[in-house]
Amino acid sequence: MKDRRTSALGWGMAVGFSLLSGVCAVAIGLYVANARQHVGANYTALVADVVRAQQHPILLRTTLDAMQEHPEHRHAERLENLLWRIPQHIRGVSHGLSQSQLAPWKYRPALDALARVEPRLPELAALIEAGIETNDDRQALQALGYEIETELAWAYGELNDLIHVAAGEQRLIMERLSLAIGLLVLLALAVVASLMLALLRLSRQRELVSRLSLVDDLTGLGNRRYLLETAERLYQQSLRNQRPLSLALLDLDHFKHLNDTWGHPAGDKVLVAFARALQEVTRQADVVARIGGEEFCILMPDTPSEGALDLAERIRQRIAELNEDVLGVPTSIAVSLGLATGMGSAADFDRLYSRADRAHYRAKANGRNRTEVSAA
Repeated sequence: MKDRRTSALGWGMAVGFSLLSGVCAVAIGLYVANARQHVGANYTALVADVVRAQQHPILLRTTLDAMQEHPEHRHAERLENLLWRIPQHIRGVSHGLSQSQLAPWKYRPALDALARVEPRLPELAALIEAGIETNDDRQALQALGYEIETELAWAYGELNDLIHVAAGEQRLIMERLSLAIGLLVLLALAVVASLMLALLRLSRQRELVSRLSLVDDLTGLGNRRYLLETAERLYQQSLRNQRPLSLALLDLDHFKHLNDTWGHPAGDKVLVAFARALQEVTRQADVVARIGGEEFCILMPDTPSEGALDLAERIRQRIAELNEDVLGVPTSIAVSLGLATGMGSAADFDRLYSRADRAHYRAKANGRNRTEVSAA
Protein backbone atom coordinates (compact mmCIF):
# COMPACT_ATOMS: atom_id res chain seq x y z
CA MET A 1 0.00 0.00 0.00
CA LYS A 2 3.02 2.25 0.23
CA ASP A 3 2.63 5.27 -2.05
CA ARG A 4 5.87 5.91 -3.94
CA ARG A 5 4.75 9.32 -5.22
CA THR A 6 6.23 11.18 -2.25
CA SER A 7 9.55 9.37 -2.65
CA ALA A 8 9.58 10.20 -6.35
CA LEU A 9 8.66 13.79 -5.55
CA GLY A 10 11.50 13.98 -3.03
CA TRP A 11 14.04 12.64 -5.54
CA GLY A 12 12.70 14.96 -8.22
CA MET A 13 13.01 17.95 -5.90
CA ALA A 14 16.55 16.95 -4.90
CA VAL A 15 17.61 16.62 -8.53
CA GLY A 16 15.86 19.87 -9.46
CA PHE A 17 17.45 21.73 -6.56
CA SER A 18 20.88 20.34 -7.45
CA LEU A 19 20.46 21.45 -11.07
CA LEU A 20 19.24 24.87 -9.94
CA SER A 21 22.20 25.22 -7.57
CA GLY A 22 24.58 24.23 -10.34
CA VAL A 23 23.07 26.72 -12.78
CA CYS A 24 23.26 29.48 -10.15
CA ALA A 25 26.88 28.62 -9.38
CA VAL A 26 27.79 28.73 -13.08
CA ALA A 27 25.88 31.99 -13.52
CA ILE A 28 27.63 33.61 -10.55
CA GLY A 29 31.00 32.40 -11.81
CA LEU A 30 30.37 33.82 -15.28
CA TYR A 31 29.13 37.07 -13.79
CA VAL A 32 32.19 37.48 -11.57
CA ALA A 33 34.54 36.65 -14.44
CA ASN A 34 32.79 39.06 -16.82
CA ALA A 35 32.56 41.75 -14.15
CA ARG A 36 36.29 41.56 -13.49
CA GLN A 37 36.99 41.60 -17.21
CA HIS A 38 34.69 44.58 -17.61
CA VAL A 39 36.37 46.43 -14.75
CA GLY A 40 39.76 45.81 -16.34
CA ALA A 41 38.52 46.82 -19.80
CA ASN A 42 37.22 50.12 -18.45
CA TYR A 43 40.71 51.33 -17.60
CA THR A 44 43.16 49.19 -19.57
CA ALA A 45 43.19 51.39 -22.67
CA LEU A 46 43.27 54.58 -20.63
CA VAL A 47 46.15 53.35 -18.46
CA ALA A 48 48.04 52.31 -21.59
CA ASP A 49 47.59 55.81 -23.08
CA VAL A 50 48.78 57.49 -19.90
CA VAL A 51 51.76 55.14 -19.49
CA ARG A 52 52.85 55.80 -23.09
CA ALA A 53 52.36 59.53 -22.61
CA GLN A 54 54.46 59.44 -19.44
CA GLN A 55 57.47 58.60 -21.63
CA HIS A 56 57.23 61.97 -23.36
CA PRO A 57 58.48 64.19 -20.52
CA ILE A 58 61.27 61.66 -19.91
CA LEU A 59 62.26 61.71 -23.58
CA LEU A 60 61.94 65.47 -23.69
CA ARG A 61 64.28 65.95 -20.71
CA THR A 62 66.69 63.34 -22.06
CA THR A 63 66.86 65.10 -25.42
CA LEU A 64 67.27 68.53 -23.87
CA ASP A 65 70.05 67.22 -21.61
CA ALA A 66 71.76 65.61 -24.58
CA MET A 67 71.61 68.87 -26.49
CA GLN A 68 73.27 70.59 -23.49
CA GLU A 69 76.00 68.01 -23.14
CA HIS A 70 76.64 67.41 -26.83
CA PRO A 71 75.69 70.54 -28.70
CA GLU A 72 77.70 69.38 -31.68
CA HIS A 73 75.22 66.51 -32.26
CA ARG A 74 72.03 67.23 -34.12
CA HIS A 75 69.00 66.44 -31.94
CA ALA A 76 66.48 68.68 -33.67
CA GLU A 77 64.85 65.91 -35.71
CA ARG A 78 64.27 63.74 -32.65
CA LEU A 79 62.85 66.72 -30.76
CA GLU A 80 60.57 67.70 -33.63
CA ASN A 81 59.16 64.15 -33.79
CA LEU A 82 58.52 64.23 -30.06
CA LEU A 83 56.76 67.61 -30.32
CA TRP A 84 54.49 66.10 -32.98
CA ARG A 85 53.58 63.07 -30.84
CA ILE A 86 52.91 64.94 -27.59
CA PRO A 87 49.70 66.70 -28.84
CA GLN A 88 48.43 63.42 -30.30
CA HIS A 89 48.68 61.70 -26.93
CA ILE A 90 47.21 64.66 -25.09
CA ARG A 91 44.12 64.48 -27.30
CA GLY A 92 43.97 60.67 -26.92
CA VAL A 93 44.17 60.85 -23.13
CA SER A 94 41.58 63.66 -23.02
CA HIS A 95 39.18 61.61 -25.15
CA GLY A 96 39.72 58.51 -23.00
CA LEU A 97 39.02 60.46 -19.83
CA SER A 98 35.79 61.86 -21.27
CA GLN A 99 34.62 58.32 -22.07
CA SER A 100 35.56 56.93 -18.66
CA GLN A 101 33.44 56.76 -15.52
CA LEU A 102 35.74 59.15 -13.68
CA ALA A 103 34.16 62.34 -12.33
CA PRO A 104 35.39 65.29 -14.46
CA TRP A 105 36.31 67.34 -11.42
CA LYS A 106 38.86 64.72 -10.44
CA TYR A 107 40.90 64.90 -13.63
CA ARG A 108 40.21 68.55 -14.56
CA PRO A 109 43.41 69.98 -12.95
CA ALA A 110 45.58 67.54 -14.91
CA LEU A 111 43.77 68.34 -18.17
CA ASP A 112 44.19 72.04 -17.49
CA ALA A 113 47.93 71.47 -17.14
CA LEU A 114 47.99 69.56 -20.45
CA ALA A 115 45.94 72.36 -22.01
CA ARG A 116 48.59 74.83 -20.92
CA VAL A 117 51.28 72.69 -22.45
CA GLU A 118 49.76 72.23 -25.89
CA PRO A 119 49.90 75.90 -27.07
CA ARG A 120 53.54 76.15 -25.90
CA LEU A 121 54.69 73.30 -28.08
CA PRO A 122 54.65 75.47 -31.23
CA GLU A 123 56.91 77.96 -29.40
CA LEU A 124 59.40 75.19 -28.76
CA ALA A 125 59.14 74.07 -32.38
CA ALA A 126 59.72 77.67 -33.55
CA LEU A 127 62.91 77.90 -31.51
CA ILE A 128 64.16 74.71 -33.11
CA GLU A 129 63.35 75.95 -36.61
CA ALA A 130 65.11 79.26 -35.93
CA GLY A 131 68.26 77.32 -35.27
CA ILE A 132 70.31 76.74 -32.17
CA GLU A 133 73.52 78.54 -32.87
CA THR A 134 74.41 80.26 -29.65
CA ASN A 135 74.46 79.41 -25.98
CA ASP A 136 71.54 81.79 -25.42
CA ASP A 137 69.51 79.87 -27.99
CA ARG A 138 70.19 76.62 -26.16
CA GLN A 139 69.34 78.12 -22.79
CA ALA A 140 66.03 79.54 -24.07
CA LEU A 141 65.17 76.18 -25.65
CA GLN A 142 66.01 74.26 -22.48
CA ALA A 143 64.12 76.68 -20.20
CA LEU A 144 60.95 76.35 -22.27
CA GLY A 145 61.45 72.59 -22.70
CA TYR A 146 61.94 72.02 -18.97
CA GLU A 147 58.77 73.98 -18.20
CA ILE A 148 56.82 71.83 -20.66
CA GLU A 149 58.44 68.66 -19.29
CA THR A 150 57.53 69.61 -15.71
CA GLU A 151 53.88 70.26 -16.63
CA LEU A 152 53.63 67.01 -18.59
CA ALA A 153 55.25 64.93 -15.85
CA TRP A 154 52.98 66.36 -13.15
CA ALA A 155 49.80 66.00 -15.24
CA TYR A 156 50.48 62.42 -16.32
CA GLY A 157 51.62 61.44 -12.83
CA GLU A 158 48.38 62.78 -11.39
CA LEU A 159 46.31 60.98 -14.03
CA ASN A 160 48.19 57.71 -13.48
CA ASP A 161 47.53 57.83 -9.71
CA LEU A 162 43.91 58.83 -10.27
CA ILE A 163 43.21 56.02 -12.73
CA HIS A 164 44.82 53.35 -10.54
CA VAL A 165 42.89 54.52 -7.48
CA ALA A 166 39.62 54.61 -9.48
CA ALA A 167 40.29 51.14 -10.90
CA GLY A 168 40.95 49.80 -7.41
CA GLU A 169 37.78 51.41 -6.06
CA GLN A 170 35.69 50.04 -8.91
CA ARG A 171 37.21 46.58 -8.45
CA LEU A 172 36.34 46.72 -4.76
CA ILE A 173 32.79 47.82 -5.58
CA MET A 174 32.39 45.02 -8.12
CA GLU A 175 33.73 42.46 -5.63
CA ARG A 176 31.26 43.66 -3.02
CA LEU A 177 28.48 43.64 -5.60
CA SER A 178 29.44 40.11 -6.64
CA LEU A 179 29.39 39.06 -2.99
CA ALA A 180 25.98 40.68 -2.51
CA ILE A 181 24.62 38.93 -5.61
CA GLY A 182 26.07 35.63 -4.40
CA LEU A 183 24.39 36.09 -1.02
CA LEU A 184 21.10 36.98 -2.71
CA VAL A 185 21.33 33.84 -4.86
CA LEU A 186 22.08 31.76 -1.76
CA LEU A 187 19.11 33.37 -0.03
CA ALA A 188 16.93 32.60 -3.05
CA LEU A 189 18.15 29.00 -3.02
CA ALA A 190 17.40 28.78 0.70
CA VAL A 191 13.87 30.07 0.05
CA VAL A 192 13.43 27.58 -2.80
CA ALA A 193 14.75 24.77 -0.59
CA SER A 194 12.36 25.79 2.19
CA LEU A 195 9.44 25.81 -0.24
CA MET A 196 10.47 22.40 -1.56
CA LEU A 197 10.72 20.99 1.96
CA ALA A 198 7.33 22.46 2.81
CA LEU A 199 5.86 20.92 -0.34
CA LEU A 200 7.51 17.59 0.48
CA ARG A 201 6.12 17.68 4.04
CA LEU A 202 2.70 18.53 2.66
CA SER A 203 2.94 15.63 0.23
CA ARG A 204 3.98 13.29 3.06
CA GLN A 205 1.13 14.48 5.23
CA ARG A 206 -1.29 13.98 2.37
CA GLU A 207 0.14 10.51 1.75
CA LEU A 208 -0.17 9.71 5.45
CA VAL A 209 -3.79 10.87 5.52
CA SER A 210 -4.48 8.90 2.35
CA ARG A 211 -2.75 5.84 3.77
CA LEU A 212 -4.62 6.08 7.05
CA SER A 213 -7.87 6.21 5.12
CA LEU A 214 -6.93 2.89 3.50
CA VAL A 215 -5.52 1.08 6.56
CA ASP A 216 -7.26 -0.73 9.36
CA ASP A 217 -6.10 0.86 12.62
CA LEU A 218 -6.00 -2.34 14.65
CA THR A 219 -4.34 -4.87 12.35
CA GLY A 220 -2.48 -2.65 9.90
CA LEU A 221 -4.10 -4.47 6.99
CA GLY A 222 -5.98 -2.74 4.24
CA ASN A 223 -9.56 -1.76 5.01
CA ARG A 224 -12.70 -2.11 2.88
CA ARG A 225 -11.93 1.02 0.87
CA TYR A 226 -8.46 -0.26 0.06
CA LEU A 227 -9.91 -3.62 -0.89
CA LEU A 228 -12.40 -2.05 -3.33
CA GLU A 229 -9.74 0.12 -4.97
CA THR A 230 -7.35 -2.81 -5.38
CA ALA A 231 -10.12 -5.15 -6.57
CA GLU A 232 -10.91 -2.79 -9.45
CA ARG A 233 -7.26 -2.71 -10.51
CA LEU A 234 -6.97 -6.51 -10.35
CA TYR A 235 -10.24 -6.87 -12.26
CA GLN A 236 -8.90 -4.70 -15.09
CA GLN A 237 -5.71 -6.76 -15.02
CA SER A 238 -7.72 -9.98 -15.37
CA LEU A 239 -9.61 -8.48 -18.30
CA ARG A 240 -6.34 -7.65 -20.07
CA ASN A 241 -4.40 -10.86 -19.52
CA GLN A 242 -7.30 -13.29 -19.18
CA ARG A 243 -5.84 -14.76 -15.99
CA PRO A 244 -7.98 -16.00 -13.07
CA LEU A 245 -8.64 -13.92 -9.97
CA SER A 246 -9.67 -15.65 -6.76
CA LEU A 247 -11.34 -14.20 -3.67
CA ALA A 248 -11.61 -15.65 -0.18
CA LEU A 249 -13.98 -14.49 2.55
CA LEU A 250 -13.08 -15.70 6.03
CA ASP A 251 -13.81 -15.03 9.67
CA LEU A 252 -12.99 -16.46 13.07
CA ASP A 253 -15.37 -19.08 14.39
CA HIS A 254 -17.14 -18.24 17.66
CA PHE A 255 -15.34 -14.90 17.93
CA LYS A 256 -18.31 -13.33 19.79
CA HIS A 257 -17.99 -15.99 22.48
CA LEU A 258 -14.25 -15.23 22.78
CA ASN A 259 -15.00 -11.52 23.19
CA ASP A 260 -17.69 -12.18 25.78
CA THR A 261 -15.42 -14.54 27.72
CA TRP A 262 -12.09 -12.73 27.66
CA GLY A 263 -13.12 -9.17 26.86
CA HIS A 264 -12.64 -6.92 23.85
CA PRO A 265 -8.95 -6.12 24.54
CA ALA A 266 -8.22 -9.86 24.39
CA GLY A 267 -10.32 -10.09 21.23
CA ASP A 268 -8.26 -7.30 19.68
CA LYS A 269 -5.04 -9.19 20.48
CA VAL A 270 -6.47 -12.29 18.79
CA LEU A 271 -7.40 -10.28 15.71
CA VAL A 272 -3.87 -8.83 15.50
CA ALA A 273 -2.36 -12.33 15.80
CA PHE A 274 -4.81 -13.64 13.21
CA ALA A 275 -3.90 -10.82 10.77
CA ARG A 276 -0.21 -11.50 11.27
CA ALA A 277 -0.72 -15.20 10.53
CA LEU A 278 -2.60 -14.34 7.33
CA GLN A 279 0.29 -12.16 6.14
CA GLU A 280 2.77 -14.95 6.87
CA VAL A 281 0.86 -17.52 4.79
CA THR A 282 -0.22 -15.38 1.81
CA ARG A 283 2.00 -14.27 -1.04
CA GLN A 284 3.28 -10.74 -1.50
CA ALA A 285 1.01 -10.37 -4.54
CA ASP A 286 -2.09 -11.33 -2.52
CA VAL A 287 -4.19 -8.56 -1.01
CA VAL A 288 -5.34 -9.12 2.58
CA ALA A 289 -7.92 -6.76 4.09
CA ARG A 290 -10.06 -6.54 7.18
CA ILE A 291 -13.57 -5.60 6.09
CA GLY A 292 -15.24 -5.45 9.49
CA GLY A 293 -15.20 -7.07 12.94
CA GLU A 294 -13.64 -10.49 12.61
CA GLU A 295 -14.31 -10.64 8.83
CA PHE A 296 -11.41 -10.64 6.39
CA CYS A 297 -11.02 -10.87 2.63
CA ILE A 298 -8.14 -12.07 0.45
CA LEU A 299 -7.72 -11.27 -3.25
CA MET A 300 -5.41 -13.69 -5.11
CA PRO A 301 -4.39 -12.51 -8.59
CA ASP A 302 -3.36 -15.08 -11.24
CA THR A 303 -4.69 -17.85 -8.99
CA PRO A 304 -7.01 -20.64 -10.17
CA SER A 305 -9.49 -22.28 -7.83
CA GLU A 306 -7.08 -25.12 -7.02
CA GLY A 307 -4.41 -22.67 -5.87
CA ALA A 308 -6.97 -20.69 -3.85
CA LEU A 309 -8.14 -23.87 -2.13
CA ASP A 310 -4.56 -24.86 -1.32
CA LEU A 311 -3.96 -21.42 0.24
CA ALA A 312 -7.22 -21.63 2.22
CA GLU A 313 -6.22 -24.99 3.71
CA ARG A 314 -2.78 -23.66 4.65
CA ILE A 315 -4.50 -20.73 6.37
CA ARG A 316 -6.76 -23.07 8.34
CA GLN A 317 -3.78 -25.14 9.40
CA ARG A 318 -1.72 -22.09 10.39
CA ILE A 319 -4.58 -20.59 12.42
CA ALA A 320 -5.12 -23.87 14.23
CA GLU A 321 -1.47 -23.81 15.29
CA LEU A 322 -1.77 -20.45 17.07
CA ASN A 323 -1.34 -21.00 20.80
CA GLU A 324 -1.76 -19.01 23.99
CA ASP A 325 1.68 -17.43 23.67
CA VAL A 326 0.71 -15.92 20.32
CA LEU A 327 -2.96 -15.18 21.03
CA GLY A 328 -2.50 -13.81 24.54
CA VAL A 329 -5.42 -15.83 25.92
CA PRO A 330 -5.66 -19.55 26.92
CA THR A 331 -7.73 -20.63 23.92
CA SER A 332 -7.46 -21.80 20.34
CA ILE A 333 -9.20 -20.40 17.27
CA ALA A 334 -10.51 -21.71 13.98
CA VAL A 335 -11.49 -20.09 10.70
CA SER A 336 -14.17 -20.66 8.07
CA LEU A 337 -13.55 -19.69 4.44
CA GLY A 338 -15.59 -19.25 1.28
CA LEU A 339 -13.82 -19.17 -2.09
CA ALA A 340 -14.75 -17.92 -5.53
CA THR A 341 -12.70 -17.72 -8.74
CA GLY A 342 -13.38 -15.85 -11.98
CA MET A 343 -11.57 -14.70 -15.09
CA GLY A 344 -12.11 -11.73 -17.37
CA SER A 345 -15.56 -10.26 -16.95
CA ALA A 346 -16.35 -12.95 -14.34
CA ALA A 347 -13.62 -11.50 -12.11
CA ASP A 348 -15.78 -8.48 -11.26
CA PHE A 349 -15.53 -7.87 -7.52
CA ASP A 350 -19.25 -7.81 -6.83
CA ARG A 351 -19.71 -11.18 -8.55
CA LEU A 352 -16.77 -12.78 -6.80
CA TYR A 353 -17.78 -11.34 -3.43
CA SER A 354 -21.37 -12.56 -3.79
CA ARG A 355 -20.26 -16.07 -4.73
CA ALA A 356 -17.64 -16.24 -1.99
CA ASP A 357 -20.18 -14.98 0.54
CA ARG A 358 -22.55 -17.81 -0.31
CA ALA A 359 -19.70 -20.33 -0.04
CA HIS A 360 -18.70 -18.83 3.28
CA TYR A 361 -22.26 -19.16 4.54
CA ARG A 362 -22.17 -22.87 3.61
CA ALA A 363 -18.91 -23.31 5.52
CA LYS A 364 -20.58 -21.90 8.61
CA ALA A 365 -23.71 -23.98 8.11
CA ASN A 366 -21.70 -27.16 7.55
CA GLY A 367 -19.95 -27.08 10.90
CA ARG A 368 -17.39 -24.24 10.66
CA ASN A 369 -13.58 -24.63 10.54
CA ARG A 370 -13.76 -25.59 6.90
CA THR A 371 -13.44 -24.22 3.35
CA GLU A 372 -16.25 -24.15 0.80
CA VAL A 373 -15.67 -23.36 -2.88
CA SER A 374 -18.28 -21.58 -4.96
CA ALA A 375 -19.23 -23.22 -8.23
CA ALA A 376 -18.48 -21.11 -11.31
